[in-house]
Amino acid sequence: MKIKYEFFFENKRFEVFILKFNESTLNLESFPVENNEPWTKLEFNQCKVCTLKATEHKYCPVARNLSYVLLQFKDDYSYEKVKVRVTTERRTTEKEASLQEGVSPLMGLIMATSGCPVLDKFKPMAFIHLPFSNEVETIYRAVSIYLTAQYVRMKNNLSADWELKHFKDMYAKVSLLNADFAQRLREMKGNDANINALVLLDLFAQTGTCSFSENWMKQLEPIFLAYLDT
Repeated sequence: MKIKYEFFFENKRFEVFILKFNESTLNLESFPVENNEPWTKLEFNQCKVCTLKATEHKYCPVARNLSYVLLQFKDDYSYEKVKVRVTTERRTTEKEASLQEGVSPLMGLIMATSGCPVLDKFKPMAFIHLPFSNEVETIYRAVSIYLTAQYVRMKNNLSADWELKHFKDMYAKVSLLNADFAQRLREMKGNDANINALVLLDLFAQTGTCSFSENWMKQLEPIFLAYLDT
C-alpha cells in the first residue's frame, strides 16, 4: 500500500512524499531519516500519555518519521497557497489549500501509522485515508471504525463498548498527546506552517470529544430508517 502527497507551490517549488505501508499491519515503513534532531528523541518533552521506554526506544517513532517531512516546511508560513495532490491506489484527490491544510492530513497519517501505542488505535483511519475531510466526515468515519473495532474485540472474546462510552476518552487522550507533541515541534524553530498544521489536526481531535453527542446521532437516524424496519 502506498500513498503519495505532492505539494505544488505558486513559485514552482515542488515537494513530494511517498508513504509505504506494510500490507498486513499497515505500519508505515520508516523514512530514511539522516538527521539527529534533538526534539526527535523519546525523552525530549516525552508525552505524558506515552508508554514507550527510552531504554528500548532512543527516538520517538512519530517524531522521527515526521522530521523527514516537517523539516522541508520549517521555514514556510501556514497561509502559503499550494495545490496538494494525494494519490492512493484507487483515487487521486486534489485541493487548492493553505500549506497548513495540506500538511495536516499528511501529519495525521504519519502519526497514526508510526508505532505510537496511543495513536495506533487510529491506524484503521489510514486504511480509508480521506484527506481534507470536514468535521462530519471525520466523526462519521471515526465512529464507524470504533464500532468495527468493538466487533473485532467481541469476536476475540473481549468486552465491547457498543454504547461508545469510551469514544470521547480516546480522543481526549489524543488531544493531550497533541499538546505535549507541540512542545517538540516548537523546538524546530522556523516559521509556523508545521505547528499550525498540528493545531488544525488537534481541532479534529477536539471535535471527537465535543461534537459527538446523542443529538448528533439523532440527526443521523433518518438515513438509517431502513435498519429500523423490523
